[in-house]
Amino acid sequence: MTSQFAVFQTQFGIVTVSDSFSKLGCCLKQSEVTYKPNDYSGWGITKNYNSIEIVNFSQADAEFFASVAESKLRINRPGEVFA
Repeated sequence: MTSQFAVFQTQFGIVTVSDSFSKLGCCLKQSEVTYKPNDYSGWGITKNYNSIEIVNFSQADAEFFASVAESKLRINRPGEVFA
């Protein structure tokens, strides 16, 4: 498991960015960006990036990552509205 580098509170949940780590088969160090919604009992979405791609990861980036991840986690049924 990787250690946390940065934690961002967003309107949808928490986004964490891991410290960079080496990964077999990758020339560049990697970092994980993880989104965990407030009401999903620990479930979430994680994506690996080359660490140099997210060196300036900000609150705005966290909000965007969370909104995209949120849209992938939720299944909207006809007539159902999520707050």
